[in-house]
Amino acid sequence: MNITIWSEDFWLPKNTTWNDFNQLENSGVRIPRIHDLVYVYPLAGLLYLTRVLFERYISQPLGRLLRIEDSRSTIHKLSNHHKLSDNKQVKRSTRIGPLGKFSESTWRFTFYLSIFLYGAFILNNKIWLWDTRHCWLNYPNHSLTSDVYWYYMIELAFYWSLVFSQFIDVKRKDFWQMFIHHIATICLLSFSYIVNFVRVGTLVLVVHDCGDYWLEFAKMAKYARAQRLCDTMFVIFAVVWFITRLCYYPYKVLYTSTFEEMMILGSFPAYYVFNGLLILLQILHYFWFYLICRVAISAFKAGKVKKDERSDSEDWDDEQDIAAVDIDKNK
Repeated sequence: MNITIWSEDFWLPKNTTWNDFNQLENSGVRIPRIHDLVYVYPLAGLLYLTRVLFERYISQPLGRLLRIEDSRSTIHKLSNHHKLSDNKQVKRSTRIGPLGKFSESTWRFTFYLSIFLYGAFILNNKIWLWDTRHCWLNYPNHSLTSDVYWYYMIELAFYWSLVFSQFIDVKRKDFWQMFIHHIATICLLSFSYIVNFVRVGTLVLVVHDCGDYWLEFAKMAKYARAQRLCDTMFVIFAVVWFITRLCYYPYKVLYTSTFEEMMILGSFPAYYVFNGLLILLQILHYFWFYLICRVAISAFKAGKVKKDERSDSEDWDDEQDIAAVDIDKNK
């Protein structure tokens, strides 16, 4: 850790050195180490393989049980209603069939709900959840427990799998915003792990996980043509998003990382990098809430919740996606 890129003057608070980490480890205290992050990559591959198997043997059979149309039937409908003749268009429609979208949403719903419940369970008895000053008090003497270690490893692996799969999955209008979000999250988690800021990192994770599964459930209901359930889930999602990402996140997480950290540890160069990434996430939160409001306004005018523009929109869906997604629009 004596390489220039890991300069103590840059990455660590004043009066803290990498040698302090070594002494803690030698005394039997488990702390994060940079070589732990190597295990994230095979774990990301394992998560992606799990997703493929889950979608094939669980999500798709469930979707067919709910009579959600597959890609081939979607092509047939699109061909009849829109007279598609271009082979490229047919290939793209094959990738975005309602059953495929339902399968993807089911996987994400399962993961987000599972990881949120796990995070909420392990953080329930952590003192820094209730008093955020303990994210910084007695630093760097923060022991890394096994439950927090696995929480970090699984989350990092999942975000890496999203980065890779984003180039394979359905192309969305907010492709680059999501890409930036994933990269910023990975950088934030990696940095916080290396310098043992895992306490505040767990708060960031649980805030981001507690709303996403509501959205995925709403999308599942949409593809299953359960419009009333979709509307209800979307309203819950919007409320949870507002409370967690526009209220709790800036007033608790950003507050402790900017003001409480400054008062307890003082300023150092990486302090600005760390908070810059956190603020970047907040900017994206505002952007996506703007899209959520657009969907809500459209729903109010039309009398139903349309497909989510934040994470279920495509760059060619305005006309051709009518048969593929808005199947319940039978006017």
